[in-house]
Amino acid sequence: MVRCTLAAGAVALLALSGSAQAVVFFDGVFNNSDWSLVGVTNANGAGSTTVGFQVTSGGNPNQYRRVRNNLVVSGPNGASLGLHMRAVYSYNPGAGAIGSINYSEDSINFVNQGGNGQGSGCVIFQSGKYYIQRNPILVMPYSTFNTWQPNSAPGLVASDFWELTLSGNLISSNNPDFSTSGGVMQFGFWRGNSANSSIQTDCGIDNWRVEILPVPAPGAMGALALSGLVALRRRR
Repeated sequence: MVRCTLAAGAVALLALSGSAQAVVFFDGVFNNSDWSLVGVTNANGAGSTTVGFQVTSGGNPNQYRRVRNNLVVSGPNGASLGLHMRAVYSYNPGAGAIGSINYSEDSINFVNQGGNGQGSGCVIFQSGKYYIQRNPILVMPYSTFNTWQPNSAPGLVASDFWELTLSGNLISSNNPDFSTSGGVMQFGFWRGNSANSSIQTDCGIDNWRVEILPVPAPGAMGALALSGLVALRRRR
């Protein structure tokens, strides 16, 4: 009877996983032709620059993308961000509503100075708007990120992404649409700095990964619960 119980549970689990499979985007090579870069500054960060480029050795383990930000501050809270977007990698929520997103990267900080290196996180481009991960913002202080370290944010939901306008304004109430009515999404990452004085940062990223977890199909959880009830009855 125990073997039958385990088999019933396994079938239900397979049905559940088959109804809502994760979609994973990954890059550990960072060919320059695969990535584009959009620089965004606010009013007090005007004149700042950001660059991103592939380095063929020294990553975790080989190629990686190096990001250098030059923040030029003319007033309080000057900010500059680079939106690094991966070509081809896109997802259509119309094919399956998104339940959550797991984001991860390996990060390194090459400059021993105050601050947290560069802020980082996932970027979504949807329906002509950019949304950047704000909860949490990933950081990389030199004391712990002077060598390659994992940097991750699991379980991201739509409200964790805020719209970033090209004039550098963040709108917390504007979020991407994870439902089946949402437009096609392109993915990438952001690297940025904000400060009251000018600063230069030099960091790297490797093993960029976005895992999209769709909402389970209706009835999948019910099937799993039913299998547990059947198993309980068989034990009796």
